[in-house]
Amino acid sequence: MFETYTLHHVGIICPDLADANDFMAKMGLVESYRGHVERWGCWCIFTVAAAGAVIELVVPDADSVLAKFNKGAGGVHHFAYQVEDLRATMDWCAARGLRMLEPEPVKGAGDFLCNFVNPVDTRGIQIEFVQPLTA
Repeated sequence: MFETYTLHHVGIICPDLADANDFMAKMGLVESYRGHVERWGCWCIFTVAAAGAVIELVVPDADSVLAKFNKGAGGVHHFAYQVEDLRATMDWCAARGLRMLEPEPVKGAGDFLCNFVNPVDTRGIQIEFVQPLTA
């Protein structure tokens, strides 16, 4: 099943909005859209795909657990793969002993549902699965 997934985006945590804007300017990235995810207390800024990949800059709220990621310095946080059926993917993961962070899919910052594999089960690699809500 995993070989049928396509890369949806790579998530990078930035300590604050100024850092996110600076990163976009330095890397020549252009914002496509942004949204706030209450469940994880963060702003997610999605960029226009460059070289075939979308970069998501995650800017945590001050009280978010994500603010402490990499001792507050930020950095690469996750790789997100697009799937057709998130619940089926969650079942596929469970059959392999991979626990999800959430018991149910979470509404993402865009027009999609998402959930993460517990990084304890992947030797610290954060994997997100994303199911678009529209075609």
